Amino acid sequence: MRIVIGGDDEVALRLAEALMASNEVVLLVGHDVPPSRLERLDVETLHGSVSSPEALGKARVGKADAFVACAVEDERNLVGCMTAKRLGAARTVGFFHRRDWLLPLERGERALALSFGIDVVIWPQERLAREIVRIIETPGALDVELFEDGRVQLLEYAVQGTSPMAGKTVRESGVPDGVVLVGVRRAGKMFLPRGDTRIEAGDRVFGMGDRRGVRRLASSLSGRDDAHGGDLMIIGGGSVGQMVAEGLEAVGGFKLKLIETNPARCEELSKLLTTTLVLEGDGTDVDLLENEGTAQSRVLVAVTNRDEKNLLVSLLGKQLGVPRIVTRADSPANERVFERVGIDVVRSARGSAIQAAIAELTGGRSRILAEVEHGDARVIETEVPANLPPTRLKDVRAPVFAIIGAILRGDETIIPRGNDEIRGGDRVVVFCDRAAEPAVREFFGRGGA
Repeated sequence: MRIVIGGDDEVALRLAEALMASNEVVLLVGHDVPPSRLERLDVETLHGSVSSPEALGKARVGKADAFVACAVEDERNLVGCMTAKRLGAARTVGFFHRRDWLLPLERGERALALSFGIDVVIWPQERLAREIVRIIETPGALDVELFEDGRVQLLEYAVQGTSPMAGKTVRESGVPDGVVLVGVRRAGKMFLPRGDTRIEAGDRVFGMGDRRGVRRLASSLSGRDDAHGGDLMIIGGGSVGQMVAEGLEAVGGFKLKLIETNPARCEELSKLLTTTLVLEGDGTDVDLLENEGTAQSRVLVAVTNRDEKNLLVSLLGKQLGVPRIVTRADSPANERVFERVGIDVVRSARGSAIQAAIAELTGGRSRILAEVEHGDARVIETEVPANLPPTRLKDVRAPVFAIIGAILRGDETIIPRGNDEIRGGDRVVVFCDRAAEPAVREFFGRGGA
């Protein structure tokens, strides 16, 4: 595919880097982007505004299979998409950040896209909020990704020393029906689990399956049957904080408190939220946190628009003894730093949006559904050639690091075991090492022979 990406921050650069291996990518960036940030990219680079007809013409956007507008300003992205469409771009993808662009239309992203003729609208904050709600719903989860309209899920879980599965082999633990263990990360290295693989405290375990199977695996790993509930504190009342509170109110079972510094915003949130107690104050005020019983919270969510404040709030929460911290870190460098200092779950609005764009822009016989562990592993959906005879899964000799987590056959979703078959025309969802991705595409492209 020929893809033109227009933007002036890290999102555009990360998108270009993720897509350049399998596509012809043209990157349109502002003149103030330092050349050193572009050196790692094997793409055609032009300087100009994402909303400039002249710059888009130079990028030959009219010949593009897709145009992505991911500038910081929503207005520029809107004008850029409309101009690219008028110049002949086959498909447009626009990033939008302000809540007021979407909510008056009542139906969110899809309605905005239809109103302005944009093919795909991506709202990073809303996607981040949905991720956080999914993670909180699942006991102990570091991440829960949804594919195929939720028919297939990917769970990432950090194994604690108290886990019933810690110290046991996969075979001894008995993986629940409806889920497949697709990866284990230990001491920074990812490997495929086998029946004799011993699960150790500190491992990050990845399981793929249907909703029920993933929930059962989470319960087996945690030793608890409760999926959610209890006291929960949210720091930050911006768009993300509001949507997290709304999502958890819809789930039910939580006693929610939200702390926001802006008095006018607090008054607005008090009217919008039904069961959440909205408090005016600074989330870094230790006395306030103690007086509001933060130490009794099962989860603390730090989602202000400043990474540094989110980190401080998270560290204070850990000091107060909150067992689970979920933190927003939009700078790519900060994501790893936050994890290294012991923050349980670190998520980024930018990262969520980039994954959504990659899934939209990769297609054909195979497409990337998600990047995992900062891109070290990937989830790929690929089509099995029609001439492949039925082949038992245990007879498929996939590349060194690749495992089938789900088989999609028409409207049927199969979470496979060794005796299940893949057939011509099936689509398979594969968890693989990033380095193995080309081999995975080639392997299934020729029928898994």
